Amino acid sequence: MRSLHSLVVLGAVVSAVALAAACGGSGGAAPGAGDGGATVTPGTPDGVAGNLPCDVDAVLAANCRKCHDASPKFGALMPLVTAADLHAPAVSNPGRQVYELVPERIADDANPMPQRPNPRLSAGDRATLSSWAAAGAPAGSAQCNTAPPKPDVMTSCKPDLPIGPASDYVMPPSTGDEYVCYGVELTKATPTQVVGFAPRIDNTNIVHHVVLYEADAAYSPTPTPCSASGSLQWHMVTAWAPGGKGFELPPEAGFPLKTTGATHYVVQVHYSNPQALANQKDKSGFDLCTSAPRKYEADVIAFGTQKIKIPAGASVTANCKVTVVSQFAGLHLIAAMPHMHKLGTDMTTELLAGGPSGPATDLGTVKGWNFNTQAWFEIKGDGTGGGAVSKTDDVIQTKCSWKNTTGAEVSFGENTADEMCYSFTTYYPRIVPPQGLPWSWAYPAAASSCTYE
Repeated sequence: MRSLHSLVVLGAVVSAVALAAACGGSGGAAPGAGDGGATVTPGTPDGVAGNLPCDVDAVLAANCRKCHDASPKFGALMPLVTAADLHAPAVSNPGRQVYELVPERIADDANPMPQRPNPRLSAGDRATLSSWAAAGAPAGSAQCNTAPPKPDVMTSCKPDLPIGPASDYVMPPSTGDEYVCYGVELTKATPTQVVGFAPRIDNTNIVHHVVLYEADAAYSPTPTPCSASGSLQWHMVTAWAPGGKGFELPPEAGFPLKTTGATHYVVQVHYSNPQALANQKDKSGFDLCTSAPRKYEADVIAFGTQKIKIPAGASVTANCKVTVVSQFAGLHLIAAMPHMHKLGTDMTTELLAGGPSGPATDLGTVKGWNFNTQAWFEIKGDGTGGGAVSKTDDVIQTKCSWKNTTGAEVSFGENTADEMCYSFTTYYPRIVPPQGLPWSWAYPAAASSCTYE
């Protein structure tokens, strides 16, 4: 096993996200005061009339309508607001009605509704929707006073540095799904840190998620189609997807901006326009909170491996470890984003205290991997929040599993037809390697020792 010459990956997110996946907010809610009563429009299919039952309406409002509102957003294909909506033919399966697919989607571990980063429905909320669907999705008789879904919250700090593209991106109606990148150059005359990131979504019709990278060189400020996986020369800083929130660092840490030269950021936007809407343009970005330097600088690294070779037709699991040496003890790991490509099935990263047989702290687990629903996670540490702290001789273990259905061998690479095994984690204080030691955000993954089964 080789030593870890770094620790923790900057929380980031996402490559492709499902076009028709249901997304949502904060988990089920009971009916309560509000102004969002559901009504049925004329022409209700199959003679269904009246409102949705109020318990059903409350679950859908709290968990699905950030995307599936009366006017669907973020690439969603249909509204989930009225009884008519739920009895309409499903876009993905016209032979069935929307309500018939609801129990399947909420139970689907690989492609769930709501999609990540939103929490899964509670057992009670699942039972409410499943029982209602099993009964034929009857209409309700009461006017519901369901509270509308809560908007995604920004960081609690006050943004003072907006970043965006040099011009609008105009999406061709014939392009259903596209990744577009643009660069931003940030310069500061005095020492400054970025301490919070709030998404600024311009066009909710077509924006599905937004990722922020830090790059080694300048990138064009004009929005241009780019690879879904970004570049191996970039490292992730943060990201937003529907249901996600702004990201704010702990009060003792921040990401430094250069005072000599520029800090190079790249914003990648995933656009989804399955309904071929015309005249769609966007200039989404982020609003940053800045601060005078805090005690620590934050950074990003990747655990996992670059040593990937998956024979045609094979199922492979890589179990990769790096050991924390004394120079890199005391790192605070606060957020993580597991990342593979389309052949991935499961991924876990754990901190094993004191060695490979020690008690484990979860640093990011995804069972039933889906390339279309990636997200980043808060690292709970002892369960009370605040992350995990590395100690000498701890082991960081990352397991990635793939099933190769392509008919050809697949290896590590940047394209979505290749594969990856990276666990990105936000951490502080920033690692300063000994003079002359090669260093990269990907070094822990490159230095890992792996076994395969």
